[in-house]
Amino acid sequence: MIYGDCGTGGDLDRALEAEGVERIPGPHCYQFFMGTADFEALAEEEPGCFFLTDYLVRHFDRLIVKGLGLDRYPELLPDYFGNYTKVVHLAQLADPALRERAETAARRLGLAFEHRMVGYGELAGFVAAAAAPPPAGG
Repeated sequence: MIYGDCGTGGDLDRALEAEGVERIPGPHCYQFFMGTADFEALAEEEPGCFFLTDYLVRHFDRLIVKGLGLDRYPELLPDYFGNYTKVVHLAQLADPALRERAETAARRLGLAFEHRMVGYGELAGFVAAAAAPPPAGG
């Protein structure tokens, strides 16, 4: 298993520490998919980004629309998304259908759209390091 935090406020870190398990560094998956330097630069330059991974695009209706109650209370849309300026799709796969769904999600939220093909970013390095045998004599 690979663990990355996503808004637990440190609860995940405490649980993993108690089990002696390391997690991917960073506050959430957007950072490790995009890469720390690129993520921090974009967050500084354009703080109004709402990020979607491929997983969030696939489950947008269930997690965002229904999860936030926008299907029942559409008047909440400006309350939730009024301070965002655009949706940034951090694509792991080059999939035109997912890209179209991400664009549809951006339109649903009334936001501009940006697509970034980021692949798995820093995840690959983390997995390789975690899978590497321990140093000899250690």
